[in-house]
Amino acid sequence: MERVHLGEWERAADALSAERAAIAIYRRLAAVSPELYLPEVATCLASLGVTLSELDRHGEALNAEREAVSLYRRLAATSADRYLADLADALINLGTTLAELDRPADALSAEREAVAVYRRLAAASPGRYLTDLADVLAELGGT
Repeated sequence: MERVHLGEWERAADALSAERAAIAIYRRLAAVSPELYLPEVATCLASLGVTLSELDRHGEALNAEREAVSLYRRLAATSADRYLADLADALINLGTTLAELDRPADALSAEREAVAVYRRLAAASPGRYLTDLADVLAELGGT
């Protein structure tokens, strides 16, 4: 994982504050209109997880990424075409964080699930997802 330098840390800290504020707003909106705003909550949580990982705050990142995966599972259950790729990406981020936390079995499980999702997507739309599947398989093979 790439380390964040002091100047970048200030930007990352600002990003954390903005991401957390956005999540709070989208959560309120999703309480009234989940079909419109739950995807935004999931997207912001995934982004927050990446930012926290960049700051070596992997425990906090894990919480955000687990919630993002959970929300994407829920969204994909009702609209697979729209959210399965997001679920796969969230699983990859989760696997990376689990590996950083020295939980290789859990990381492998998340990454294998991402491969299964990409296999499904590539079977339905090879032109769009075959490269993603190859990338995930290559990464999995390198771990």
